[in-house]
Amino acid sequence: MYNSFEALGEWGYVKVTARDVAREAGVSPATVSLVFQQKPGVSHATRERVFEVASKLGYVYEARTSDRATSTILFVMYKKHGQVVYETPFFEALLKGVTDATYRHGYHKLAVSYFYGRESALEQMKAVQSVRCAGIVLLATEAVATDISQFERLGVPIVLLDSWFPTKSLDSVIIDNTRGAYDAVRYLTSMGHTDIGYLHCGISIRNFLERQSGFSSAMREIAPRTEKLPPIVRVGSTMEDSYADMSAYLDLSPELPTAYFADNDIIAYGCMKALAEHGIRVPEDVSVIGFDDMAFTDVMQPRLTTMAVPKDAMGELAVKRLIDLIKGETNGETIRLAVQTQVVERESVLDLRSTRTATLHDNPSTRER
Repeated sequence: MYNSFEALGEWGYVKVTARDVAREAGVSPATVSLVFQQKPGVSHATRERVFEVASKLGYVYEARTSDRATSTILFVMYKKHGQVVYETPFFEALLKGVTDATYRHGYHKLAVSYFYGRESALEQMKAVQSVRCAGIVLLATEAVATDISQFERLGVPIVLLDSWFPTKSLDSVIIDNTRGAYDAVRYLTSMGHTDIGYLHCGISIRNFLERQSGFSSAMREIAPRTEKLPPIVRVGSTMEDSYADMSAYLDLSPELPTAYFADNDIIAYGCMKALAEHGIRVPEDVSVIGFDDMAFTDVMQPRLTTMAVPKDAMGELAVKRLIDLIKGETNGETIRLAVQTQVVERESVLDLRSTRTATLHDNPSTRER
């Protein structure tokens, strides 16, 4: 009998056999068995194809009872309120990074569990305990420090993903949000913008608070060149809410800056839709830069300039650190790994330097003396 796969998801358990994975990958069930048991006799290309199919479908290897406790990694997606962590390309990419890295490092049983802050913690913890995992990668985007304690009591290694807590001695893999937002503003200034506004999400999570800090830090540096405080528009976390909030703001006919930094791409998308419906062109009338570099940003009209986050690398780093903890291959230190962002230039930011130069060339009387 071939081993089976088991995915622990939002709707319970889904099981398929190795034959199902083999059919999808175009190989024999015996080959699938060899791949997941790390046996020889399978080419590198075939082995990678089997891993890729298992990763794509979310299936996980059912190890033998004798080694089950040390063969399972659990990825917990903690949804305290679900206003930030929901089925977006960003979190799908994080999950893919964790899944791929798990297989790549030889742990071919991955369980994925959704944990809801508004449902019974006791019942959900029973489900988590039933997995008998060797360690946990905990997506802590929406969590606060007190939410983490219940997972610490499980007595297995934990690596936090996408957040950290100064009161917890837990390893974490995060985005350097402060530097990313700072770099976004500095990019706008390098394009000639000094009148810069902020599309800020009102949800209180560490990521947005750190991005606010980075924005404020960069704006303080250019403060001597501007006499007014940067306009901050508080918007919701979804496309629909950010669109509605930005629309209500624009109905007041405010004086607009030349550019906006948005807390993430979803907010940028919703706000750009509102701007368009109010007859305000991007980037001709106002520029926008986002954060995250989600897949849809490359097909928006205009295509969104944004700060790219190496999401796959975050999953890889979290799993690698967790495996080191499981194997005892650390010196007992607690580490926080922060990945850097980088600007992806597209079409939503106007270069005011070239615009100004062209204007002066066409209108010599307006040239500075």
